[in-house]
Amino acid sequence: MTDLHRQFRVLRALAILLIAVATLPSVVRADERTEARRHFRAGMRLIEAGQNEPGIAELEEAYAILPHPNVLFNIARAYVELERWPDAVAYFERYLASDPPDAAEVEAVLEELRARVSEAEDEAAVPAARPSPSPSRAVAVSEGELTSLEEAATRFETLAEATGSEELRAQAAELRALRAGLSAAPATTEVPEAAVDAPSPVSAQDETPPAEAPESEALALDVGSERGDEIYQEQVISASRAAQSRLNAPNSLAVVTAQDLRLGGVAQPFLSLRRVAGIELQETSPGNVQLSVRGLNQRISNRAVVLIDGRSVYLDFLGGTFANLLPINTEDIERIEVVRGPASALYGADAFTGVVNVITRPVGEGGTYMSLMAGNQGQLRAAAGTNVRRGPFGLRLTGGYEQADQYARTVAPERVDRTAFAESADLALNRLSFTGDGELRLDDVGLVVKAGTAIASVDSVFQGLSRLRELNLENGRYAQSYVSARSETGLSGRVFWNRFSTEHGNAGIVPNGIERGQRAEVRRADVVDVELLYQNDVSRGAIANTLIVGGGYRFKEVDWDWLLFDEDQTVRTQHHGNAFLQNTFRYRKLLEVVLSGRVDRHPLLSRPQLSPRGALLLHPTEQQTVRLSAGTAFRAPTFVESYVNTPNGTPVRGITALGVGNTDLDPERMVSFELGYLLQESEYFSLETNAYFNLVSDQIFLSDDRRFRLYDAATDPAAGYSPGNEAFALSELRWENEAQDFEQFGGELIVRVFPVDGLDLYANYAFHETRPRTGEPFGGRELDDRT
Repeated sequence: MTDLHRQFRVLRALAILLIAVATLPSVVRADERTEARRHFRAGMRLIEAGQNEPGIAELEEAYAILPHPNVLFNIARAYVELERWPDAVAYFERYLASDPPDAAEVEAVLEELRARVSEAEDEAAVPAARPSPSPSRAVAVSEGELTSLEEAATRFETLAEATGSEELRAQAAELRALRAGLSAAPATTEVPEAAVDAPSPVSAQDETPPAEAPESEALALDVGSERGDEIYQEQVISASRAAQSRLNAPNSLAVVTAQDLRLGGVAQPFLSLRRVAGIELQETSPGNVQLSVRGLNQRISNRAVVLIDGRSVYLDFLGGTFANLLPINTEDIERIEVVRGPASALYGADAFTGVVNVITRPVGEGGTYMSLMAGNQGQLRAAAGTNVRRGPFGLRLTGGYEQADQYARTVAPERVDRTAFAESADLALNRLSFTGDGELRLDDVGLVVKAGTAIASVDSVFQGLSRLRELNLENGRYAQSYVSARSETGLSGRVFWNRFSTEHGNAGIVPNGIERGQRAEVRRADVVDVELLYQNDVSRGAIANTLIVGGGYRFKEVDWDWLLFDEDQTVRTQHHGNAFLQNTFRYRKLLEVVLSGRVDRHPLLSRPQLSPRGALLLHPTEQQTVRLSAGTAFRAPTFVESYVNTPNGTPVRGITALGVGNTDLDPERMVSFELGYLLQESEYFSLETNAYFNLVSDQIFLSDDRRFRLYDAATDPAAGYSPGNEAFALSELRWENEAQDFEQFGGELIVRVFPVDGLDLYANYAFHETRPRTGEPFGGRELDDRT
């Protein structure tokens, strides 16, 4: 390369860098919530010290970083203290636009404030009224009187700017003209008697009110108490199924915000969870992300429940969640909450190791957006959405498309012993999705009703449960429809319906091989979930109590080729029921005791499953928590583990190994203990540390082959030649409970430092180990499950 070419490339790189720097936003934010909280607290301290003007400036900065209606309320209160009624009116009106729960109280305050503004306008208008013809007399105009006229005109202009009154602007101009005429006239001149006798103008904003005015009119206004630090406290709902601060959560919990998703630059929201301590991700192909919490991950992870706005998207027939099926755009996510540790006490069987709850933005908020991304290896992503709010009704419509090629081709085009299952052997993901949500707020009766539907059409690739290796999904359809209602009385309920269907098979098809073992169809997998929940909060002096009670019914039905149990019967149906209770006892801000319990009824289990949990939380200060918790969890057998009955294709024509379910499986069980500490005392530093121990038993696994003997062909119907499969079954793969118990122990350390606005330093370290349980604590052979 010549020197000229090198110089040209250097200059081009510098030009690109300069353009990039020039187009950067003028304000850089690190963690928006932290920076907004810092400015808010500073503003409230200034207002408490009587420095309202600089305090208001800090509050306005907090609102600019992260808008919150309660900030507007506190700004309005500060203006009331300054007796700047028009400004107070403007901010209270903006607060009311957010539809707050105390709207009636604030509206009453606004009426009084508007009356004061009106009185001030009337009083200010008296000296500016056009005088009627009256006798004139000679008066002496002093310099002080001229100054008073100038000050009155200035006050009228200020009031006109605050209220937007053109009439007040005109009156201010007349006062200035009068002042100019008097200053140009001789010291003794004739003026109308009405002008001489008119009272001196008094603005509503005079710092020294007339003697007859009340000593402090502002004290007559009842504007309620300030909206304090909870404004920018991180609120979570997944640990207790009710809104609370992270400091009060009975589980270790992490939050990935919309800002984290945006700055992380990932299209797949689950990939952003790599930064969360204790989370493990397996990505075997683009879009196929398998997630686990504190170990026990596998190619199809079935021990952590994934929710969207509290609704399960777990594939019950197979066991697990496929992220590439979910019809949701990253741009619509407000935050992702991750509960670390067993949560069966509230969520039942699927929440064995934890919960991931994807929470979307409120319906009707977020405006309109469009996003487009492209890259190598066939990567393409497009997303668009719009949100509309009209009075009590909100609407959200979104759509998206995503595609990507495989990391490596499984079946090369030149092979003659195998053909590709998919039309495009290179394609790993092809998804088109659409969502629609509506919300109706009936304030008169204190009710919020929501309904929506979402659907995704997907072709994708994933790794199978056993030696089937890579599998393809084609013409996959995943849909979820729901309706929910929430009342001010604490009662809420919802119904949602999940449906999934697809064609699937081995990525490589053996010509003339066993058809049913290589190609199959999930004609439908339906899940209908009904849930009722009631919450009651009671406070008596220093003691507070929160009770949450709920119950639900879950219907499952699957029509799947792999569940053949009769010559042509492929439909399986299950009915589940559950009830749960959680009670939180609080003493002042020092102590909390949380007791939870749930009972689940599973049709294949001999007795109801109980899942208790208890937590003790101590708060040495308002921003510190020491947490000690213990609980149990279980994972029930899935449809595939219980009912599967299908041949597996082999390289040899006419030979197969059967995959067989087991309806006598016991559920997997876990007993967990955890000690945690959370510190959020400083505006510039936060710390979290956790240590845990789990005892795991009855793990369900696919056993080694049970090889058939020659004798079995005569005595076992499963052995020998099968006319339907046109093959001899030589062995059987069967689901069993592991006899060995396992113990897990580990911990997490999470540190965040935000020394100045615009800089957020985050670091964490997690350690996890799983071992077979022996007579000695933590003894025995170490397994390959270390993080």
